[in-house]
Amino acid sequence: RKFFSALTLILLISTVSFAQTSVSPNSKGSEAAPVVPVVNPNAGEFKWVEETHDFGTIPQGTPVKNKFEFTNTGKEPIIVSNVQKTCGCTVTEWTKEPVMPGQVGYVTAEFNAAKEGPFTKAITVQSDAKTPSVKLYFKGTVQKTEQAGGVPEQNTIFNTGGN
Repeated sequence: RKFFSALTLILLISTVSFAQTSVSPNSKGSEAAPVVPVVNPNAGEFKWVEETHDFGTIPQGTPVKNKFEFTNTGKEPIIVSNVQKTCGCTVTEWTKEPVMPGQVGYVTAEFNAAKEGPFTKAITVQSDAKTPSVKLYFKGTVQKTEQAGGVPEQNTIFNTGGN
């Protein structure tokens, strides 16, 4: 019982000591101000034609592609550094060169659905724009397709059609 009480006391003391924040010697007892990232007021800005694309009903196993286009409405070029996808069923491509102010760039998403039913997927565009991370969405419904060209049914003693 004494051991359990001592163990609880040690855990309590260590938890409190880790919870304390350090104070800068120059702050004279007050808490340090939070660090706010500096935003370049001249940075490029995305103006997307659409941020969500609806493919509607698509056939299962047939890839579909959408090109998300944007215009740089900022004062400096936009460089898209990466586009993250949420699954292996999506292939992405994007403008690799800097998109100058007033110019148009793109991000393409190609989706190949193996599973039938509704879907919503996202890709995340990473860049040096004022908004450095933007999510774009695409959605739709995958309709199961019947396999054409299968093996023809053969007559056997079990399905001869009426005898």
